[in-house]
Amino acid sequence: MTSKMLLEQYMAERRALGFSLKTDEGCIRRFLRDYVEPDDGIIEFTKEYVLKHIGNKLNQKTNTILRDVSAINGFLDFAMRKGFKAYKIPPKSLPKENRNFRAYIFTDDEIERMLIAADNAPFTEQNPARKYQLPVMFRILFNCGLRTSELLKLRMRDVNLKENVFTILDTKFHKNRLVPFSNAVAETLTQYLEMLPPKSTDSLIFPSSSPRSNGGKYGNSWLQTQFRQLLRMADIPYNGLGKGPRPHDIRHTFAVHCLNNWVISGEDLTTALPVLSRYLGHNGLTGTQKYLQLTAQMYPDIITKLEVQFGDLIPQMEVYNESI
Repeated sequence: MTSKMLLEQYMAERRALGFSLKTDEGCIRRFLRDYVEPDDGIIEFTKEYVLKHIGNKLNQKTNTILRDVSAINGFLDFAMRKGFKAYKIPPKSLPKENRNFRAYIFTDDEIERMLIAADNAPFTEQNPARKYQLPVMFRILFNCGLRTSELLKLRMRDVNLKENVFTILDTKFHKNRLVPFSNAVAETLTQYLEMLPPKSTDSLIFPSSSPRSNGGKYGNSWLQTQFRQLLRMADIPYNGLGKGPRPHDIRHTFAVHCLNNWVISGEDLTTALPVLSRYLGHNGLTGTQKYLQLTAQMYPDIITKLEVQFGDLIPQMEVYNESI
């Protein structure tokens, strides 16, 4: 057995599970570039080798290091399952993500104005489908709390209009999950698909017609541009790069509004939080708990109720949004 053979087995397993692994595969191949194959075929990734080959590039961004560690740890997990020795980077030893961006939570009125703006997006000859795509895309984001990357990767095979469920594959933390959507989203999505029917079940729901697109898929920069245009149309101030609002704040808005509704209706958050965590695809409850503090900040009239009932669940920290 060689490390390259082990990698091929790992990639085959992940692809069979429905994951798209181009970025991860490149990262792991770089990790293995200097690995010396043992004569006896007994592979071992020592602590020294692992630490030397993760995050050792000059001026490498923290978020890039965390992405690489996630990919490599997944591969090392597989190696250990195959009976080989490997050292995994402990999560506690990882650098903290950059926390220089405060979440922006949209009000109900702002959400309505954003959706009205999306409904009135102007027609463009360069991208005729855009006018019909934006109303559906932003209804999905506001109603389902998807990451923007998850929205842009949706294919027809991921949509069940009979059960009103999206299947979200290969997420930020390499998780798969089912995300139900409302009848309002289903109605808008159905009308859109009847107007612009996909060629096959493998077709993207929201394809780009630009010849510069990545395989017909919109990039996050495109969605950011559309988002800013809708902000202007909805008369919501954009405070500049690094200050927001940004598209990912729609996801934060979804979670905070869910928690607010649950608190008002008297739901037991110790039971509800794991449900929300699973729905959002979080890698544990820590990220989901941060939304409790955001909820208290957004709705100060319920902060007393939050602290009395769930004070031990609210993290005592400044809340940012990079990891949730």
